[in-house]
Amino acid sequence: MVKPWEPGASLRQRAVPAVAAVVMVAALVYVLLPFTFAGVVKCSSAFGGSQADSDTPAGITLGNADQSCANTGGERLVTAGVIAAAALVLGLAGAFLPSDPPSDEKSGDVLAREPADGEGEGDDGGGNR
Repeated sequence: MVKPWEPGASLRQRAVPAVAAVVMVAALVYVLLPFTFAGVVKCSSAFGGSQADSDTPAGITLGNADQSCANTGGERLVTAGVIAAAALVLGLAGAFLPSDPPSDEKSGDVLAREPADGEGEGDDGGGNR
């Protein structure tokens, strides 16, 4: 089997890992960017601890704004982790699982069962009528 980095690799073997790498980078960017909670509270990046902005007025959200940011940041970390893990598995599968049938099946020969004695001679398989 040809490896993805070898010259004879198929387009699938090269493209699927590249797309998976792009998805993993996008998941990393997702956790590194700051976000807004409830459309009002500005939070730092999920990877950096998800702290609420110090300028957030008290009572703007129900409960503690820092806790809300931390909860949302944790959810963003889990989401990005699951997406990155799925992209890794699919990228490896796309690169290393064989897609072509073995060479003996490529010949186009169809192996059919030989009819038994008396089978197929005027018998339509419908039984007695």
